Amino acid sequence: MLTLRQIEVLRAVLRAGTLVGAAKQLGIAQPTVTRIVRRMEDVLGVSLFDRSGGRLNPTDEARRILGEIDRAFDALRLAVDRAARKVRSGESRFHVGASPSLGRALVPQALAGLAATHPELSLRLDVLSVSQVVAYLTDGVGEVAVTLFPILQAGIHSHRIGTVDLVAVVPRGWPQAARRLIRPEDLQGLPLAVFDSPVVHGQMLNAFLAQGGATPGRTHLVRFAESAAALAEAGMAVALIDACSAMAVRHDRVVRLPTTSARRFDIYVHRVLDRIQGRFMAPFESLLAEGIAALGPDASMS
Repeated sequence: MLTLRQIEVLRAVLRAGTLVGAAKQLGIAQPTVTRIVRRMEDVLGVSLFDRSGGRLNPTDEARRILGEIDRAFDALRLAVDRAARKVRSGESRFHVGASPSLGRALVPQALAGLAATHPELSLRLDVLSVSQVVAYLTDGVGEVAVTLFPILQAGIHSHRIGTVDLVAVVPRGWPQAARRLIRPEDLQGLPLAVFDSPVVHGQMLNAFLAQGGATPGRTHLVRFAESAAALAEAGMAVALIDACSAMAVRHDRVVRLPTTSARRFDIYVHRVLDRIQGRFMAPFESLLAEGIAALGPDASMS
């Protein structure tokens, strides 16, 4: 791989046509230019110049490389120009990733509060699967990610910002919809939306059923809490999901009820440790914490 300094020297030699001319352009000694050119040829494994008559004639390989370099520099210049225009216009950006359960309502509400106090802010919200979160942060796509699971990886700061309850989403018209509280035994023999055990919703659901020794009737396997809620809205099953996912349910079709679950969902905020924290991070976390606090036991009632 060529360094930026080597690329700079290569472009100067191609423009000047001689090592001496390139050295003058760059303000360095001619032997230094010679050494850098030879090093580039060693790295690339090709000859970059035909040396004859005191001039350096670029080979076909050098011309191809220069073409790629020029295109890359043009793209870089355009990117820098765009960034400069945004700075001059006062535009600010904040990129956030969220797991599906949190990206439907909780995170958007916090972002809405942030945008209300920062009219210059341009937002990007990405809904991420479990496998996408780390790369989203380390590759620099997003500044922060919010999930229902911790990230145990070097270089990632992961902290719990709050907890929310397991709630039941029951189709309207079902007898259970008239209850004030859902116990495991209330689900005995009922159609239920279920999850694979390894995911956090599956673990919470299984623990809740085991708490009362309940066995559901027909089960419908889903991947996301939003899908479970959709089955409840269609009148097919009861959904046991986190209170954040339940924020977006259709209240004309379902009733959202608290449960007697002994366990709660933890909500985590993640960022890269060695990256400077942007000015929107702290207010975003505060708004997020306020939204979570609003989902207390009383807020679970419809």
